[in-house]
Amino acid sequence: MNIKYAMLAAAIATPQLAYSAAFSSCPTQAFLVQQGTAHLYGVNLATGFYESLSSDMGTTGKLNAMAYNFHDDYLYAWSYEFNTLARIGNDYQVEPLTLDWGSMSHSSFYVGDISLSDNAHYLYRKGATHGLYRVPLDEGASDYLQVERLIDGDSLSLNIFDLAFHPDNGMLYSVDRNGVLWQVDPQSLSYQNLGNVGVSGTFGAVYFDLNGTLYISRNSDGLVFRIDVAAASPQAEQFAQGPSSSNNDGARCAMAPIADDSANIDFGDAPASYGSLLDDNGARHQLVDGAVRLGQDVDGEADAWQYPNSDDNRGLSDDEDGIAFVTGIQAGLDFVVQAQVSGAGYLNGWVDFNRNGVFDDNEQVVTDNWLTEGNHSLLIAAPADAAEGDSWARFRVSSVTGSGASGGAPDGEVEDYEVYISQSSVSISCYPNCQDYATVAFEDNWPAAGDYDLNDLVINLQTRVMSDDNQVERIELRGEVKAVGASFHNGLAIRLPGMSAAQIDEQAIRYEINGEQLSASPIESASSELVVVISEDVREYINPLGECNFYRTQSDCAGVGQLNFKVFLPVSAALPEQQLPAAPYHPFIFATEHQREPVFAQSPGRDLEIHTKNTAPSDMASEQFWGMYQDVSQPQSGNYYQDAQGLPWAIILPYNWRHPLERVNILSAYPGFYLYSNSEGEQAADWYLLENANPEFLYQD
Repeated sequence: MNIKYAMLAAAIATPQLAYSAAFSSCPTQAFLVQQGTAHLYGVNLATGFYESLSSDMGTTGKLNAMAYNFHDDYLYAWSYEFNTLARIGNDYQVEPLTLDWGSMSHSSFYVGDISLSDNAHYLYRKGATHGLYRVPLDEGASDYLQVERLIDGDSLSLNIFDLAFHPDNGMLYSVDRNGVLWQVDPQSLSYQNLGNVGVSGTFGAVYFDLNGTLYISRNSDGLVFRIDVAAASPQAEQFAQGPSSSNNDGARCAMAPIADDSANIDFGDAPASYGSLLDDNGARHQLVDGAVRLGQDVDGEADAWQYPNSDDNRGLSDDEDGIAFVTGIQAGLDFVVQAQVSGAGYLNGWVDFNRNGVFDDNEQVVTDNWLTEGNHSLLIAAPADAAEGDSWARFRVSSVTGSGASGGAPDGEVEDYEVYISQSSVSISCYPNCQDYATVAFEDNWPAAGDYDLNDLVINLQTRVMSDDNQVERIELRGEVKAVGASFHNGLAIRLPGMSAAQIDEQAIRYEINGEQLSASPIESASSELVVVISEDVREYINPLGECNFYRTQSDCAGVGQLNFKVFLPVSAALPEQQLPAAPYHPFIFATEHQREPVFAQSPGRDLEIHTKNTAPSDMASEQFWGMYQDVSQPQSGNYYQDAQGLPWAIILPYNWRHPLERVNILSAYPGFYLYSNSEGEQAADWYLLENANPEFLYQD
């Protein structure tokens, strides 16, 4: 007897012998077996990322008709070496099983799945001498491993290469080489053509998720498509890029979601219409150590945080750092972007030129550009009919070609950018620039020093000015609250010195909070200068459930809520650019009508404003606070909002700054800040950089 048959005989003699334990739970990943000598891979269907699980499964032959058994948490597959069904546990070793065929003859199978309802493996092969078979897998049942042929392969003649059980309705589904979606009822043995899904090929791996969505993997190129089998006209949508192989078979636990809760995927964060969420087949990349990146930073999520609740607005790292728009986007003209690539990969990009809320096929501006590590300048043409206004751009880099505006990629990164498209005569100037945000940080105990952590309110701020022929047409104020370390309630406003409300077309103002356009005007009517009130009370939006005392200033409490704002101010009369005040204008906070003990027995309300050092307040502020507590302001000399050591109660930095932890004095977190303030900025000008900080004293998401 040769070795192969001796092994099979031993297996038959001891059919209950378990070579390995079951899997501990229903896994999210899919299993994919390939090659003439079975090699098992784990596949994340959300991205197509795969990794080797075992290249030695205890067999020298192929495995096929693989299925995951939800009832006992084992894999089962047809072993070509042992010519029988085999069980595979958590060590990925093949255990041949002894099947009772009765008087039936049989040959190998490459199509099969396990029913979630009756704990049986269904095997299929077309042809009169074959058909659809049922193999019970309940070890406690009297018919365990007794094979039953349900229908012959002429009566059920399908040119398919794998099939899968729906998690709810008990039906079998598959897609044949011509793209026809088939539904098979294993009880009545009837079958139905559900229509052509629009793709063709050999689909050797077919899976379901717990929502009843079907996934099919094409052998020739590894593309994974998803199909809503309940749709009136089911269509295949490209979902991810997986591994290709001439021999391909897959299995997964249909009761598991397609992605777990681990934050190992980078998603886009453009608005919902562009496709960001996994359910919407949003653009996404598996985060793989050492893989290609855009820029330096990347953060992972279990699902997208789409605008306006994007990851950056939630206080996570600003990972949109790989693409810089060197010139603005103007209709009919070329513009320049600079792509910074870490590693090497294929870059793809889109700009929504017609502003219809989707990335159309003809809006792809970069197609599979191979970029090596470093900075690359790209010249892109904007169409003459590009629509003026706010829009979005998306850029993706990966080691594989063919990334679309949506769908998964096995590595790399996606970055989404809010952009402005102007007519060719319009120029745009931005502070600090059109991609990045400045930081404004306040200590709200003024005129008392307080704990001086300068995190009582921290905002990111960007200003933009649209001009035509040196005449200002529109001023934009954009930003979000980054942290609230105050127990006091504060309002947030921005003053444009030297301008009045009369210079703004108030009826045409666009005022948004958290993506919702508000009808109320943000202009403070009682002020003689132009004052834009972003919020009368920031805490109406931040931490409304009271889950934390503070918002993103304590390591154990990120808080809840958000305040993301946009204010577009159209100019109503001629305003030459040179008459516009210098950006970023005068952001400030003011007391709302709440107690401010122990500094004041009663709330001073709107009378109390806090500005940056040597910035005069608005005419709404009261003079009664000068010289109180630690304040040494001398309005007659132009000295405002500083203490005896020259330290301010507010700062503005053209940089996305890391603020101190709650109750950590800024002088401990950033030792150079004292020298900078005391020297009126002549020394230690780079005090705010991370390399000059004590990182253990800084807030970290």
